[in-house]
Amino acid sequence: MSKRIGLLGGTFNPIHLGHTALAQNVFSDFKLDELILIPVKLPPHKDVSGATALQRYEMAKLTANLLGEGFSVSDYELKTGGISYSYSTISHWSKENPEAALFFIAGSDIFATIKTWQKWREIFGISNFIVANRMEMPFDTMLDIIPEELRGRVIWHKKYDGKPSGKIILYEMDIVSVSSTKIRGHTSISECRKMLPEDVYSYIINNNLYQ
Repeated sequence: MSKRIGLLGGTFNPIHLGHTALAQNVFSDFKLDELILIPVKLPPHKDVSGATALQRYEMAKLTANLLGEGFSVSDYELKTGGISYSYSTISHWSKENPEAALFFIAGSDIFATIKTWQKWREIFGISNFIVANRMEMPFDTMLDIIPEELRGRVIWHKKYDGKPSGKIILYEMDIVSVSSTKIRGHTSISECRKMLPEDVYSYIINNNLYQ
């Protein structure tokens, strides 16, 4: 069996227990050898105010350490210039690991925008997608939105057949009701303590972020 690598990108502004639940569940259920957290430098569709790129990286690094063996963080997108495009990131790992099966992890709300992604058709030649359910974007709605040509690639995760690329794998898990936007919008960060990994909460307090 080829090595299985999961790629979980995001602004992580801040990284929270919803991210960690997704990472842990995917790592276990897909029997990944490695799951890499990839903080985005300049995402094409999101605001990243509130923390610097380096601070977001540091929070992701703390989280990877808490998650333990098999989890790591990469500063690849932070070191590249300009906007962070998923195709470029996935291509990088594909070239670095030509024999590995790649799994790019995204929420159903993000995947619903796939047609706006740079070189979105080409991505399926080098990676699978693991698409996790989001309350605001049920799978049925997402499937109505994405290009019709992609629907033949869709499979439920329990029926995943081991293909190294080209599949859109629907992954349903218990939804953790937390978001980075909700945390940033709180008047007191102390009210968000239960939404955050403990080391991340301490980092936020020590660096006076989101307050």
